[in-house]
Amino acid sequence: MPKKAVVIGGSIAGFLASHVLSKYFEEVILIEKDRYTDDNTVRNGVPQANHVHLLLVKGREILEEFFPNLEDELIKKGANKIDFLKDSRYRLPTGWAPRFDSGIITFTCTRMLLENTIKEQIQKKSKIKIRQDEQVTSYVLRDKNKLSLKTKEAKEINADLIVDCTGRNTKTPSWLEEIGYSKPRETKIDSFVGYATRRFIPSSPSSKTSKTKRDWKMLAIFNNPTSNPRTGVIYPIENGKWLVGLYGIGKNYPPTDEEGFLEFTQNLESTELYDALKDATPDSEIYGYRVQGSRKYHYEEMSKWPKNFIVLGDAVSVFNPYYGQGITSAALAAKTLEDMLKEGKKENDFAKKFQKKIAKTISLPWVLGTSEDMRWPTTIGKRPNTITRMVQNHAQRVLLLAPKSTLATKSFLQMMHMKKPPTILFHPLLLIQVIAEFLGKRN
Repeated sequence: MPKKAVVIGGSIAGFLASHVLSKYFEEVILIEKDRYTDDNTVRNGVPQANHVHLLLVKGREILEEFFPNLEDELIKKGANKIDFLKDSRYRLPTGWAPRFDSGIITFTCTRMLLENTIKEQIQKKSKIKIRQDEQVTSYVLRDKNKLSLKTKEAKEINADLIVDCTGRNTKTPSWLEEIGYSKPRETKIDSFVGYATRRFIPSSPSSKTSKTKRDWKMLAIFNNPTSNPRTGVIYPIENGKWLVGLYGIGKNYPPTDEEGFLEFTQNLESTELYDALKDATPDSEIYGYRVQGSRKYHYEEMSKWPKNFIVLGDAVSVFNPYYGQGITSAALAAKTLEDMLKEGKKENDFAKKFQKKIAKTISLPWVLGTSEDMRWPTTIGKRPNTITRMVQNHAQRVLLLAPKSTLATKSFLQMMHMKKPPTILFHPLLLIQVIAEFLGKRN
């Protein structure tokens, strides 16, 4: 058994990587530049934690495989268990999606509750040592193409395996270049996405002042390419509260002042979200955030790569937040790492093979996220090839068919939640429905 592994970055991706490594290494050191809080307040290293973080079904399944008692812990702390179709109300460009028992079930809560609950699981493992308030500042190249780390205090850290989980602000591309490696090719799809989020205390559904019938736990009103770039979500969190997230694409950034925030909700494809907020009580300030769509580093293409170093999570690929793929993609990467370590092979090219496998693992969420980006003429970036565009266009037709078809609704959500591959959208019955819809419009 190898002796020592070091993980840089103590967020969810770092926790999951540390959990996997603790099964195959004698010691795992997790280095985090922040100091963790005892409650669920947001720490500096997680600037997006105030916003909605969706846990897709595939991600939930992997987390529960890693931590069998995670569900009980989350529910005990106030998380919600919901069926994405039975308990939710979705407004698509062509109408409201049908509601039925779908079996597409996951948890909803704040990002910090989920992160801290996973951290508690990690802290039970004696092999994992968390070092807070410690910052890595560069890489050092040693003999036999191996890396070591240098900290802010000029301390050098060596390990049999080093894992970068530092997220979207990773310094790996420049740090590798500083020690003689080539800089990885970068793909960016800049869609100019912005969002604003506020916590609310909802009124009682039976309140006499309530203007709407509220028979849902979650509400989502999606944008309408390319006429309406606005999306709004009411997302249930602990203590019976809501996170209300507003999203705009193509520089249509949601305002962070109270009047502008509410005005934005009035211009969604339905006023149902606005009507729900009229009876709700604000419970936080309005948090704004702007991102530039999707970005990935092509580490899998590099001919020279350190023998003891891998990168996963947002440090490899950042997605448009529209589909909520970040946590699940990190879980998929950790699962890929476990599968490779389980094989028991310690070849010299283990790290290179891992980066190649990760590139394949994130290909589905990448296509899903960029398909939303590319529907907007304001998006900057290389357009996908013909085959990818055909798949994306067909997926959009299935989504638009959803208000008329339970099969289309469930199939699209199964793909979005990474339970099924995109081929599910080419089921013969779905193809017939899509063709019939097309012919109906022509007539």
